[in-house]
Amino acid sequence: MSALEPTLYRSIEPINENQWNNVVTQSDRGTVYQRYEWVRAIEEAFDHEPRHVVVEKSGNPIALMPNFKTDLPVPDAVTETLPVAPPLEQLVSLPTGFGGPVVLTDEADALDMLFDGLESTSERTVVTHAIETYDLEYVRYGQYLQTRGYEPSFESCLFLIDLTDGWDSILEGMDKGRRRDIRKGNEQEYQIEIDPLGTDLETTYDWYVKNLERVDGSPLPKAFFESLADRLEDRLRVFRAVVEGEEVGRYVYLLDDEGGVLHHWLSAIPDSDNYQYHPSELLHERGIKWGIEQGYERYNFGKTGSHFSNSVFRFKHKYGGTAVPVFKVEKGYSRVAWPLYQLGREKYVEKSL
Repeated sequence: MSALEPTLYRSIEPINENQWNNVVTQSDRGTVYQRYEWVRAIEEAFDHEPRHVVVEKSGNPIALMPNFKTDLPVPDAVTETLPVAPPLEQLVSLPTGFGGPVVLTDEADALDMLFDGLESTSERTVVTHAIETYDLEYVRYGQYLQTRGYEPSFESCLFLIDLTDGWDSILEGMDKGRRRDIRKGNEQEYQIEIDPLGTDLETTYDWYVKNLERVDGSPLPKAFFESLADRLEDRLRVFRAVVEGEEVGRYVYLLDDEGGVLHHWLSAIPDSDNYQYHPSELLHERGIKWGIEQGYERYNFGKTGSHFSNSVFRFKHKYGGTAVPVFKVEKGYSRVAWPLYQLGREKYVEKSL
């Protein structure tokens, strides 16, 4: 029996792309977010420090867990409780998208090597390690992660629609207000055009930034879009709503063939006045129908805070999807800073709500 060999990589670049992606596509837990191209795009566009752990058997990868070391966001309420001054750091799988371990074989030993290898390299400034994934099948690792000191949280969720129900059933399950707005949108002269992300990327990114400015959001760097358009073009589509000859908005979709999910990833509606043309309803309708046509099992409206008073939560709920908690677990690496950070974070969240 060949021995398992864990290796920690400070970049995904030296790893064979085909071998990495083979683990992702052949495993039960792989998603598009763990593909080589997505991880490489994060490396190229962000200042995060890679900490990828790979377990090999007979020279071939059989398990992997992509991670990045990033700054730990520390609100003032948290800073006041800490005995040391920031900057503090965290390890995240993944900081953009969803991560977690992916294992093909020798599951028990490979898991130990993935987590042992990561922990053995953490510095004193690293307060915590977090894993976040939309795949609730990761509950299979629930007790294992608990024995390693990981704690779950339920601060966010996804709204998923079962595409196997078909469009008529999905439409019937929506709030009457959403059905009305879809009907109004269809009363116009419109068309939805579908292009790769690289087509007119400048406009898509500009409109995405304007969309976020209205809600005080922080845009992803343009370099991330450029890298994805270059490396992962076959997994990204831009849906463009054109009403009476004028384009009124775009949605960027991520095609998760591994997970069978069509993700509504980003919105790019540049002007709030455009909502009179119902671009959201038109784009979601076409996205859902296109997902059904392409054989996807689920449609994801995107992550939102899991609080009933959250306006985005309420809006997405009206489309009739099922609220699914994001599987997030965290482990404190610092015996002093971690519990104090948790306390400060709880106070901050309580105050913000």
